Amino acid sequence: METVLYILAGVSTAFFILRLVLMFIGIEGGDGADGVDAVDMPGDLHDAAAAADFKIFTLLTLVVTLMMGSWSSILLLHWLQQPALALGIGYTAGFGLALAVGYAIFSLRKLEHDGTVRNFEAEGLKGTVYTRIPEAGAGKGQVQVTVNNRLLTFDAVSDGPEIPSFKPIVVMARVDEKTLRVCPTE
Repeated sequence: METVLYILAGVSTAFFILRLVLMFIGIEGGDGADGVDAVDMPGDLHDAAAAADFKIFTLLTLVVTLMMGSWSSILLLHWLQQPALALGIGYTAGFGLALAVGYAIFSLRKLEHDGTVRNFEAEGLKGTVYTRIPEAGAGKGQVQVTVNNRLLTFDAVSDGPEIPSFKPIVVMARVDEKTLRVCPTE
């Protein structure tokens, strides 16, 4: 039995170290093994999905349970001299540690931020034209607007005449997430 535990401990430790190294260099599988969903959702839906995304039974949980459960059981076999009790305590402790590791990785993932400004009131913001904006219905230009102390560039359309580059504008409305409706101002 001790030989089987050493094999399980060695193989699972190798998988855990491989997973850790791949995570540190930025290569991760998209299989959801770490309990993080790769779907990008706008605004509040993104936060709600992240809050409900901690998964208990994953590949990472299995590997950590086998790794720590096997090493703990080997240690306890020498102390307790009762194989069933050593296995029970060892793998229970391994599963508890697996939950802790999974939750720690989940918590660290919540700290990631993609820098996207999702929710803001666009109407009334002032900025300047970055790329000329054609007259109404003839296409899009670009404007630069300050949102939350950050200078952001958005696509822009106009309901009136063409607005040349470097002219001041005011935002009338937000057409979609990447496009603003603007008019010139002096």
